[in-house]
Amino acid sequence: MFFCKELKLRKMRIWNQISITKKIFISCILTIFIVNCAGDKKDDNASALLAPLLLYAYPTNADLPQPALNTANLIVGEASYTKNIGICRGNFGVDDNIQIPNNDFSLPAFFLHKVDFSKTSDVFVTDLGNFVLNVGIPPGGGAYDPIASCPVKIMENSNTIYDIQVKDCQLDKIQAPVTPAVITLSFRVRCSKGL
Repeated sequence: MFFCKELKLRKMRIWNQISITKKIFISCILTIFIVNCAGDKKDDNASALLAPLLLYAYPTNADLPQPALNTANLIVGEASYTKNIGICRGNFGVDDNIQIPNNDFSLPAFFLHKVDFSKTSDVFVTDLGNFVLNVGIPPGGGAYDPIASCPVKIMENSNTIYDIQVKDCQLDKIQAPVTPAVITLSFRVRCSKGL
């Protein structure tokens, strides 16, 4: 019984990790297949015109808006927050964080630890290793981290600015039970290196 429940949760997590673009693509392919294979064969091109119309019917998976310097825009489920960033620095494994100021006790709390500022691609936020993400979420202030690795899009990595984005990352509780059990987080952080 437990194994079946765990397998169901794992399948649900995998489906939730598929991006909206991939879901749209899969839906379009299935629609074209069903339209072309159903019923009598016709010589009209109605089904060929259906595919482009379906693509335009869905919104694009655009980037999140660029936040002001030294701020983070967080989207937790349907709620949006803007948080000031108080630390944005790295020192080869020591104090290499992007986080809210130490005196900010309001929720949501945002912490990204073990940031490798030299990376320009192939970056993922995780619950262990590098780019460790921890978020405290209102109303109860429960602490969450990623269920699985979530891809990071590096928007800018210059000598002075670090700008990253993560979309639709599934998070769950770190320790004690929290409500809700699983949340979706999207964020974009833009900060001055060395802050």
